[in-house]
Amino acid sequence: MNHLSFNVRPPTTAWLNMGWWDNEHTHFVDACQALATRLHSSVQRLPTNPRILDVGCGSGDSLLLLHTNYKPSILHGVTSLPSHASYARSRLHSQVNDADTDQHDVICADIVSWLQLPPSLTPSKGPSLHGYDAIFALDCAYHFNDRPTFFKHAFHTLRPGGSIALVDLALAWPYPSETTEFNFKPSKDITPPSRAPTRYERVRHAMSCTAADTPTSHFVPIHTYAAQLSQAGFPMAHIQIEDVSTQVLSGFARFLCSVGGKEDRAWRASPNFLLRFGLNSVGKHVVSKWAAGGDTGMIRCVLVSAQKPAE
Repeated sequence: MNHLSFNVRPPTTAWLNMGWWDNEHTHFVDACQALATRLHSSVQRLPTNPRILDVGCGSGDSLLLLHTNYKPSILHGVTSLPSHASYARSRLHSQVNDADTDQHDVICADIVSWLQLPPSLTPSKGPSLHGYDAIFALDCAYHFNDRPTFFKHAFHTLRPGGSIALVDLALAWPYPSETTEFNFKPSKDITPPSRAPTRYERVRHAMSCTAADTPTSHFVPIHTYAAQLSQAGFPMAHIQIEDVSTQVLSGFARFLCSVGGKEDRAWRASPNFLLRFGLNSVGKHVVSKWAAGGDTGMIRCVLVSAQKPAE
């Protein structure tokens, strides 16, 4: 046995997102935190001690980052997985006073259903009675069964002048070339597609979605994404969408391809063969194609923010 495996400490984080990769040597944990930081900083002019909702909060790392950086007066997280909710709640409550647990709490629920509950002072019964200054969704909204309904109820839950921000996935075709409706920042490094996907490419995409338990209908073109936000109430002029595929997908593909291989195997508790093969294959045959762009890259990673008008 390689002696490196004896020198591994128990992890203190449980990040799980695609990451923001500054270079090919960025560690997974650093990349995940960097992506969360980019998301949080995309919302400008947050008030002091803001009221924040973090949806799809996973095991709570993003909640702890928000708690440290913004000192929110209300910080609620929502995740649909009971084990994640319990772990995230215990981690968050360890950072706050007992009297503040209703203001800083994690709820296990379907986010779309939970947002439709009447506002409440008790987070398990519904969203904050006081509303939220910011709603964050880090690398999770493409799993939601009804993103337009989520946008609609998020808009109503936000306080006047509040913002929603997401790291999400969208279809690359048709790629916006010029727009005066919403603010779009294209990727400078990845070539846009020149044509619609072929039937073969659509079938491959559908198979990837099936393997990820995510229906193909959850992925929409960037223009449609902006239109869904607009239909929820956000003015087109207040919608910002940036293509961050280069910073996210390229490094994530490299990471997936590296899991369980070479030096990684010497110290990481490597997954079993089938799981390792699956992760490596997704990195090589799916995410790397997204990262390459052009006509074969069907998916783009986007950083999205939209602001509710102030009263």
